[in-house]
Amino acid sequence: MTSAGITTLNPDSFGPAIAPYSQATVANGFCFVAGQVALDERNDVIAPGDARAQTVAAVERIETILGELNASLEDVVSATVFLTDLEDFAAFNEGWSEKFGDHRPARAAVRADLLLEGLVVEVQAIAALPS
Repeated sequence: MTSAGITTLNPDSFGPAIAPYSQATVANGFCFVAGQVALDERNDVIAPGDARAQTVAAVERIETILGELNASLEDVVSATVFLTDLEDFAAFNEGWSEKFGDHRPARAAVRADLLLEGLVVEVQAIAALPS
């Protein structure tokens, strides 16, 4: 769907969004990725309570979205991370480093409640799309 130069993106491999939003919006050379959590194609929680595994799964969803735009994690310029428990910060960082390697986008992490039981990590990102 396109409106005023804004395109929305909802990968077919994802289950339906659990609320009225798009998985990503593209505008002015940037991809704004909605908060991604560890859900499978049936919207079941992956690895309930496991911050490291959920970080990897959430970032893989971001990879899928960016891949549809011929972009990658290397194009991520900023991310906001939501953790249900700051005690999970180290495990989150392990999963993050596994996926992002040496790439270090700007990042903020905050404690927040998440919508589904068992979810402990959510990642929202902004990527600059390759020209």
